Amino acid sequence: MIDSHATAARWGVHQTVLIAGVVAAVVEMLVVIPVQSLLGVPPLILFQSIASGWQGNAAYSGGLASALFGAALHLVISIVAAGIFVYASRIWPVLVHRYVFAGLVYGALVYVVMTYVVVPLSAVTYKPTTEAPLIATSFAVHLFFFALPISMVNRYGGVRTRFS
Repeated sequence: MIDSHATAARWGVHQTVLIAGVVAAVVEMLVVIPVQSLLGVPPLILFQSIASGWQGNAAYSGGLASALFGAALHLVISIVAAGIFVYASRIWPVLVHRYVFAGLVYGALVYVVMTYVVVPLSAVTYKPTTEAPLIATSFAVHLFFFALPISMVNRYGGVRTRFS
């Protein structure tokens, strides 16, 4: 259901999903790559670890091909997450009106789903961190550098209302 005061969107819904997903994937990695590098994890291994969710331990012996697969997998997951938010905002316009709050709440939800559902059900063989500072960093990245950009792109390019 669209707000009765909606005006023309800058982009169509599919274009908004694609742009929001790509922006979220890139912005998140712009933060994650330097953080992981400081922890001694080079980008190749970072992207292989994403691929390991599908390939298991074989991802770490797959070289650049596995890393590229991990990058593509990250992009697909980001586009799916953006799609969920963008389509939800068509049902609940408050997600557009209160885009900062909505983005942060969505980031918390994405963090919980990824941490407690997706990763445990995947083929990853590494143990997620139990160190509070790293958990807090991961949580903050999901809020501010993943979901908030999705919400901001959606507000800019998606449904426009008299309150936007």
